[in-house]
Amino acid sequence: MVAVEDFSRLVAGIYAAAITPQQWEPALRDVVGTLDAAGGGLVFADGSSRSQVAILPPEAVQSYAEHYSQIDHVLAAVEKGSVGVVRAGDELIPAKPRTEFHADWIRPYGLEDGLFVRLNSRTTTTSCFVVARPRRSESFATPERIKLMSGLVPHLRQALRTQDKLATSAQCITGLLGAVEAVRHGVVIVESGCGVVHLNTAAERIVRAGDGIGIRSGRITTGSTQAERRLNGALHAALNEDAGVRHGRSFLCERPSGKRPYVIHVLPLHRSTCDETLNDATALVLVIDPEHENRPAPALLRQLYNFTNTEAEIALLLTRGDDLKQISDELSVSPSTVRTHLQHLFVKTDTHRQAELIRHLLAISP
Repeated sequence: MVAVEDFSRLVAGIYAAAITPQQWEPALRDVVGTLDAAGGGLVFADGSSRSQVAILPPEAVQSYAEHYSQIDHVLAAVEKGSVGVVRAGDELIPAKPRTEFHADWIRPYGLEDGLFVRLNSRTTTTSCFVVARPRRSESFATPERIKLMSGLVPHLRQALRTQDKLATSAQCITGLLGAVEAVRHGVVIVESGCGVVHLNTAAERIVRAGDGIGIRSGRITTGSTQAERRLNGALHAALNEDAGVRHGRSFLCERPSGKRPYVIHVLPLHRSTCDETLNDATALVLVIDPEHENRPAPALLRQLYNFTNTEAEIALLLTRGDDLKQISDELSVSPSTVRTHLQHLFVKTDTHRQAELIRHLLAISP
C-alpha cells in the first residue's frame, strides 16, 4: 500500500513535468521505483514512428528507437485498446514469445512483465505509459500496483493535455512576438501594474536613444512632467475600467533634442477568448518617431510596380523630399528625363499628382 504522502509526491512530480518537460525523467523514475519496476516510460506513437521518455539503459533506448519500435507488438496492442484501462504484462507479452522483439529486446533487458495503459483517445497520435520488470513466479500485476497505476492515469492524462496546451500557447506567443517585431514603430506591452512586459526592436532603439522616452524600474517613462502626466493618464484609461470601459488615448511627447515629438498611442489589449479581470489587463503603447524615415526598398518597388532601376531611384529621391531639379542634378540627367520617368511612375502606381505618389510610396512599406 502506497502512503498518501508518497502518492502526492508522484502526482506533484507529474504536474511539474507538464510545465517543464525536462522533469519527465525524474518524475517517471520516481513512479518506476515506487512500483518496484526495472524500467518504464511514456511512449508516443505518430503513425508508424514512436518516440519515448524512458527509464531504461541507454542502449535499450537507442536500439528501440532505431529498430524495435517498428516491431513492438505489445504496444501495438495497447494502442488499439481502451483508454485508461490498465493491462497486465502476462496478458500482452507472452502473446508472441518467439518473435524477434521478444527474443532480442524484451528478454535481454528483463522486461518480460509489467503494466500498460493507453492515455489518450486520439486516432493519429497515441500516448502510452509503461512499467516493466523481469518475469518472476508471482505476477507483477498485483491489486496494489494496479490500484496505484489506475490512480496515476488521470493525472498523467491531464499533465499531457496541459503540456500540449502550453506548447500550443508558446507557439502562438512566438508568432505574435514575431509579428510585433515586423512593426516599424516602437511597440511596448504593459501589464496591469504598469510594468513593461515586452519591447520590440524599434522600441528598444527609441529607449536607447534617450531622447524623451526611457525605462526606469521596469516602467516606461517620459522626459517631461507634462508628458509623464499624459502617459500615466493614458495607461490608467487603458488598464482600468472607467464607467465600465477601458479606452485608448493619444498624445505628443516632446524630445530634449528638439526633434519632432514622438506620437504616442496607448491602447487597451482585450482578450476575446476568455473572461478578463483587471489583474490580467494589458495595454499596448505605440511610439511613432516622425524623424524615422520609412522609405520603401528599391527591390520592393521593382517587385510591386515593375519599376526600372532608374524609376525606383527617382521614386526614393521623391520620398526623401527632393524636387525634380535636385533629382536631375544627383542623377546627372536632364529635368525633362526626370519628368518622363515621373509620368511612368504615375501610370504604374495609378496616381496623378506628385504628392499623391509620395503618400502612396510611403504607405506601402511593411
